[in-house]
Amino acid sequence: MPKLHRFRNLACLLFCFLAVAPAKAQNSETAPSTIRVTFKRAAVASFLVGKRQPQLDQAEDMTLSCPLVQICIDDPDILPHAGRTLTRLADDQLRGRFGQQVIQRSDVQKAEDELKLNKEVDTPRLMAERLGKILNVDAVMIGTVWRYRDRGTVNGMPDSPASVAFAIYLVEAATGRVLWRGLFDETQQALFDNVLNAKKNLKMGLKWLSANELAEYGVREVFNKFPTNVLPGDFSGEQK
Repeated sequence: MPKLHRFRNLACLLFCFLAVAPAKAQNSETAPSTIRVTFKRAAVASFLVGKRQPQLDQAEDMTLSCPLVQICIDDPDILPHAGRTLTRLADDQLRGRFGQQVIQRSDVQKAEDELKLNKEVDTPRLMAERLGKILNVDAVMIGTVWRYRDRGTVNGMPDSPASVAFAIYLVEAATGRVLWRGLFDETQQALFDNVLNAKKNLKMGLKWLSANELAEYGVREVFNKFPTNVLPGDFSGEQK
């Protein structure tokens, strides 16, 4: 009987601990917000290419506040078309969700040509705010890419897999506030190198991917975490 009592006491203590222990904090990139954000129009800015990596903790990520020169550092290991490819993929995803409320890329490129940014002092946040004013949009999506290489391109490693890493930010144009951030940092692994990644490998198609294919997979994965509280308003009756 004393042993049974001790077991019951331990069970009670464990139950009480589980009942009052705080739940594990959700990733700041995917945690739902109670604040509903609506926008009339949005635009996707050209991705910035360079070596700078964002902090994993979103609260400590100063990427959007850094001068452009600190981000856009040439890196021969990043394929020349990386920025263009990721910009197109992000634009396709956002347009697939919000349709005509996303400004055409040709119009965004014209606006970017008008910016005349000083890369020594101007920041991605300022770039987003200025684009918002020129294009008359409420939200600007801007991204950075710091790794984008194909299979077999690492010196001395002929079997090295494709590797892609990028960040996507959705910025409120009027305030520069980040509405959402998504990260992708993946180096493909052989199917049986890590059993825990079996599901991921299945989603990739059980084959060695090119950098472009890995980027396409990554953008889809990031947009699967797009916040449900950021929505286009119903402004169909307004004059454009």
